[in-house]
Amino acid sequence: MRAALLSEGQFRIAELPEPTPKDDQVVLQVDACGICGTDHSLWQTPGLAPDTILGHEFAGRVIQTGRSVREWEEGDAAAVLPIPYCGRCELCNDNRPNLCRSGLLAMVGCGATPGALAERVSVPAAQLRRIPGNLDPARFALVEPLAVAQAAVELGRITAGTRVGILGLGPLGLFAGLIAKECGALVFGLDHRVDRVRTAHSLGLGAFVADGVADERLHDLTLGGPEVVIEASGKEDAIDRAGSITRIGGRVVMVASYHAHSQIQPGHWVDRGISLLPSIAYTPQQFDEAMAMVSSQAIDVSRLVSSVHSLDEINEVFASFRVQTDQIKLLISPSS
Repeated sequence: MRAALLSEGQFRIAELPEPTPKDDQVVLQVDACGICGTDHSLWQTPGLAPDTILGHEFAGRVIQTGRSVREWEEGDAAAVLPIPYCGRCELCNDNRPNLCRSGLLAMVGCGATPGALAERVSVPAAQLRRIPGNLDPARFALVEPLAVAQAAVELGRITAGTRVGILGLGPLGLFAGLIAKECGALVFGLDHRVDRVRTAHSLGLGAFVADGVADERLHDLTLGGPEVVIEASGKEDAIDRAGSITRIGGRVVMVASYHAHSQIQPGHWVDRGISLLPSIAYTPQQFDEAMAMVSSQAIDVSRLVSSVHSLDEINEVFASFRVQTDQIKLLISPSS
């Protein structure tokens, strides 16, 4: 099979032996794999093991099953929950499996276990989620980032009537906005990219360009500031900015990938009673909730897909993260 092997910041396409499932595994033919900020950070990580296969947002069809697998058959369509929660640690037992260290460190496609930037991949059957009916498996490659957004919305305790501000209208910000809107919240997103603001409008979200008067405008539209701000931009100054625009007693949820130092003014947060809530991954239940939203089309994730690429274009796709483009969500179709 063909796979994209990452070494020292560069991918090469290579022919590898076909994966063989262990007793409790299946081999999945990958229909689509999403690329996100985590992949981009791993791409730039010094010391990553040579010939790493990335890709943790994916779905496809079963082509082979291990000897002990009974609930899956060849041809079944499935999305993959990429985190193998241990189910035994204090965090798992405390209903916080999204923080399970062993699970996060063994996440499929993040360095420890080969991922889906390959034509086929072996995964434990327990991590599969069935795609109903004849729905397109490629759409379900977006369940994973939708689950990340679902976790952020739940952490922020967003319900009907909650006034919500979203900083950054990339995939996570847009997904969080759509989920919050489904909850009945009043949502306004900010982004410095005009095209992303337009995308938010096309999805039915309130949004405007993050210019010099944006914070004041958000304050007015939410009658005193949002009760919850979801920080999804990952910018160095965004966390403290989020705290400054949140209303007194409000909550800031951090859901972006942060790879640079950021400074905040603690007194400003303490004086106004603002809570800072880092949102990490998701629980199995939140992943299943995201599956249900995609299956029912309560959220049409396909509208966020800007383009689909082949494995041969993988270096160009990752290089595009370095520049400001109008792309929202990029998918790789390894078998095309």
